[in-house]
Amino acid sequence: MKKLFFAAALALSTGAAQAEYEQVNLTVFGMDCAPCAHAIHVSMKGIQGVNTVDVDLNTGLVTIKLSPGNSAAISQFNQAVEKNGFTHKDAIVVARGKLTGTASAPFFEVAGTQDRFALVPAASRIEVEALLGKTVTVTGVLPQAPKGKVSDTLRYNTITEAQ
Repeated sequence: MKKLFFAAALALSTGAAQAEYEQVNLTVFGMDCAPCAHAIHVSMKGIQGVNTVDVDLNTGLVTIKLSPGNSAAISQFNQAVEKNGFTHKDAIVVARGKLTGTASAPFFEVAGTQDRFALVPAASRIEVEALLGKTVTVTGVLPQAPKGKVSDTLRYNTITEAQ
């Protein structure tokens, strides 16, 4: 019985590590002083699963690298920006998740979160049919959404089968 429990726990922990945000580059508008940048840094570090946060005050870019196995959601990053009185713009994300839907209407689901995005090619269309149902790594842009919302589309640049 112990072996069965251990095997099930191992399978679940391995599955959880197969889908997550790896990096989020979020542009923040209105951040124009060192205390502003510090507030964003502290808010982002307070999100469970965040490994490192780099804030560039000159460009407004916040680079967030996440620990493996995290369950952080995009809404948490947006809320951290909004609660400090700033506006979040487009975000570039690198995430692992499952490719679902159809070849003509693919969706990307980040397990461990409620995040699910319709995939739209940023430039040239990538053949996704062979990747449907598989765990993939997607790099793309989440367009700015209204305050309190998360975009439902992800403009992808790359989709590769996760190793």
